[in-house]
Amino acid sequence: MADARSWWRDPPSPEPSQDVPAFESNPLEESALPSPDNEQLLTRRVHILGLGSIGTLVAHSLRCLPNPPPITLMIHRQEQYDAFKRGGRIINLINKQNGINDEQTGYDVDLFNNNAEDGEARWDFIPDRRREQPQTNPVEEGEKMPSGELYIYTLIVAVKGPTTVAALHSVKHRVDARTTICFMQNGLGQIDELNQEVFTDPQTRPTYMLGIVSHGAYMDAPCTVVHAGYGAIALGICRDPDRFPLPPKGPVRHLWELSEDERKKHHPTDKELFANLSSRYLLRTLTRSPVLACAAFPYLDLLQLQLEKLSANCILNPLTALLDVPNGALLNNKELLPVQRLLLAEISLVIRGLPELEGIPNVQHRFSAKRLEQLFMGVTKRTARNSSSMREDIRHGKKPEIDYINGYIVKRGEQQGIKCALNFMLMQLIKGKNSLRSGAGLPYGTTRIQSEVDPHRLDSVTLADNSTPPRDSIA
Repeated sequence: MADARSWWRDPPSPEPSQDVPAFESNPLEESALPSPDNEQLLTRRVHILGLGSIGTLVAHSLRCLPNPPPITLMIHRQEQYDAFKRGGRIINLINKQNGINDEQTGYDVDLFNNNAEDGEARWDFIPDRRREQPQTNPVEEGEKMPSGELYIYTLIVAVKGPTTVAALHSVKHRVDARTTICFMQNGLGQIDELNQEVFTDPQTRPTYMLGIVSHGAYMDAPCTVVHAGYGAIALGICRDPDRFPLPPKGPVRHLWELSEDERKKHHPTDKELFANLSSRYLLRTLTRSPVLACAAFPYLDLLQLQLEKLSANCILNPLTALLDVPNGALLNNKELLPVQRLLLAEISLVIRGLPELEGIPNVQHRFSAKRLEQLFMGVTKRTARNSSSMREDIRHGKKPEIDYINGYIVKRGEQQGIKCALNFMLMQLIKGKNSLRSGAGLPYGTTRIQSEVDPHRLDSVTLADNSTPPRDSIA
């Protein structure tokens, strides 16, 4: 029996009597980035796609900067733009701790037009203009395309995972290799889908930046976000596997044994990953905001932070959604503890076998089931009063992001020959529950099950927590 269960046990520790060590990721030094040169920015404009809690928080925070960049809000629905216009084209940020509401204006809008005269989907640019005054953000030379749309130089994407491919299909003709797209989303795997379905050519593919968000925020009304818990955003460049493939299987070779071409191809430096001027501009713009508290991390450190966050979300999100309970209900529950540990053991096995992490010191202990359980418990305690984003998605009839959370573990497990039966079952249960709540599969005449949640309730917070949040983050 012991041999049959050995697959989910932790790797042996050289000092089993001691606690699992902590692992810190150090921010990227400024010297690791390319030095300023004679390159000229095409435009300072920043586009934001996805005006949920995180997208709205970022839009507000960037307008608070001294000499803020022009910001264009990309809106897919006419009714959402109408609500923005009725509210005076204002974004409100409410500080939950003191109740202060800060208003920011000066936003341009791109409104999606699916019925353009030529039959092609287009974005209508609606500049911010006050009465007889000139445009708040004049269009710079070189921004305007023949279609009348503006070229997208830097883009922040904060849409839900399931809508990522469709959303970026609509802007594909407005980006190229000079563009940088920063993803601030839950889960992993969206970029793989984009490379397969949208940006298929590595030569014209934009640079991808990732943002791991630990702020607590939720929407109180259209264009009004409540900042419920101060956190931080870890930023870094995503390594493109087509441009920089992993080293081939074989004996490990030291860097000094490789030719310069081999080194650049398989072991790019962060300076090389940040070669795109728009990436450095977007990074420096985001890190100027004291509210967002952004910091850049080396690629491999950022990847490990992502996987730590993912491991906690794989337990917290689906279990709270299935049981319809706040996060804290998972604490001190003896019946749920074996379920949590079995899931974490399966997740640990997959992460420790990822080829991206091969050769990194202490990976086996950093992602051991024991340490992942410590991270999960810490996140759950800090967010005990909050409602997970997946629970709220199901309550409001939105498609849950399960394919990019537990589904990512299932996919990466299959690539290694690991059958993740527990994560697969949890993924299907979430999809089944969402299908039932939307009315699919119910007998004829049965009405859709209505949500009991009050969208304005203050304890319904969507918190994208990080494994190492600041001490001031909310509990």
